[in-house]
Amino acid sequence: MNTLAASPGERIAVVDVLRAFALFGIIVTHAVDGFLAGQPPVQDFMLFSAADRVVDQIEHLFTFGKFYTIFSFLFGLSFAIQLHKATQKGVGFSGRFSWRLAVLALIAIAHGAFFAGDILIIYALLGLLLIPFRNAKTRTLLIVGLVLVCNVPGLLFGGLAVMAIPEPTPEQLEANAAMQAQFAQMAQQQYHIKQSGTLLELMRANAYNGIVGKAFFMIITGRLWITFGLFLLGMWAGRLEIFKDTEANRAFFRKLLWPAGLIALITTLSEWLNPVSEQALTAGNLLRWFSFTIQQVTLSAFYVAVVTLLYWRRPSTGLLPALAPMGRMGLTTYLGQTVFGVLVFYGLGLGLLGKIGAATAVGLALAFVVLQIVLAQLWARYFTMGPAEWVWRSLTYFKPQPMRRRAGDAAVAGVA
Repeated sequence: MNTLAASPGERIAVVDVLRAFALFGIIVTHAVDGFLAGQPPVQDFMLFSAADRVVDQIEHLFTFGKFYTIFSFLFGLSFAIQLHKATQKGVGFSGRFSWRLAVLALIAIAHGAFFAGDILIIYALLGLLLIPFRNAKTRTLLIVGLVLVCNVPGLLFGGLAVMAIPEPTPEQLEANAAMQAQFAQMAQQQYHIKQSGTLLELMRANAYNGIVGKAFFMIITGRLWITFGLFLLGMWAGRLEIFKDTEANRAFFRKLLWPAGLIALITTLSEWLNPVSEQALTAGNLLRWFSFTIQQVTLSAFYVAVVTLLYWRRPSTGLLPALAPMGRMGLTTYLGQTVFGVLVFYGLGLGLLGKIGAATAVGLALAFVVLQIVLAQLWARYFTMGPAEWVWRSLTYFKPQPMRRRAGDAAVAGVA
């Protein structure tokens, strides 16, 4: 039964499928630059051949930002599901959810010591802001969510900056050049540490530069409030139960499919022909950034609509249902991808960072995804949750949680 009103042991299977789909795109995004999670040391980093350039372009247009968008949306949806279940049981929610996020933050800190691109700490911090919105009107969630997701704050602030900033003086240009040189030097240092540094050097670098670089990226691109907007849209979707398989919801996704696809097509062509530039804050580049943001949002919506409709058409056979176990243990899958990235690309493992092209890197990542799908299916035969989920839930409830599947349990038992 795909409904928020389901009994506590049941899951919304299509959400697990979407989560696995999002994780597939996330590992592709990370693999293109070898899990560098920072400024590349050279402009054409890991682009050694025509195939590498094609893969890099495809990644930029069709995966960059899109799958994190879906992943963030599903985080807000999970919040709505957990709130609904707590209300059904008549138990307190805010305190338990806050502690749950605190545990997630601890996991994120440990994860971030190895991988500077960790997103869990952002989820843990922004997730606290969802609590004040738990009683907000459904329309409020939709309006505020759309305003933030479309990066309207960034467009307004950027427009004001364009109008207010005068032509730079020679001294300012010189200072800016010096700053760019300093950033380039830091990028080289980060690259060499990840390529051939020790574990201690990696952890030290990520403890400071990883956090600073991530904060800079999240703010300068607007991803900070965009992510929270996606949380709110996930709450909105949870309130309306749009992932319950009904004819009305099928009609909703069919209606979403075409306008989202058309806008995504137009903005994708725009980005392909006239890509954004990170070098200058101008009115033209600001509009290109806005267009690229809309491209990410609408293409993500298109992906969600397609996957959802395809899954509902054949919920028990084919590739999509096979993804559900992988999505059910999303935290384990996400952390497992970092293990893959560190062991394959960093000097702590095979040290392939910068030595293989983007096409080969993505190929290795796709092979690892296949392995994760198979392992998740095998794991789901015997356990109700992944190992990372078990740690997270056990720490949340202050006692070890049962995880071994009992005889007769359904394949979708357990609650995320």
